[in-house]
Amino acid sequence: MATWEEFADFAMSSDEHKEVDFILVRTMTPREAVSLLLSRFPTTRELVCPDEYCFEEPTRVYDSFASIVVERSDDPGFIESVALFIDELAEIKGSLIRDLLSASLLEGIAGDAQLARVFSRSISPRSRSLLHEVERDFYLRDVPAEEI
Repeated sequence: MATWEEFADFAMSSDEHKEVDFILVRTMTPREAVSLLLSRFPTTRELVCPDEYCFEEPTRVYDSFASIVVERSDDPGFIESVALFIDELAEIKGSLIRDLLSASLLEGIAGDAQLARVFSRSISPRSRSLLHEVERDFYLRDVPAEEI
């Protein structure tokens, strides 16, 4: 019967000849996701993140931010900066950011069909695809063919 040391030596030597078939990808924590939003839109902090607890509740923060986007839909500069932020989020890897983008921010924006059209014209193809997916799946809305 082999000792633990012999087993450990065997396990280590057999690991030396294995190829790595995965890549570790660092993803954002809830705190980092909230901090990212607040760094891009610091003037919304008191409305979307009034206390320290919000850093552990990114869904609440992004939902609140989506409400602000709808309220400020007549501010072209703000809408343009949100469109750039949406595009930035769409490029970030990780399920948390993907969920916050789709289920919180885009879902809130898509609640207003006219505002969704405005964003659809100003965001990247990847972001537009996510927006259209939210419109179809959550709001059961047909997306105009010219926007696909």
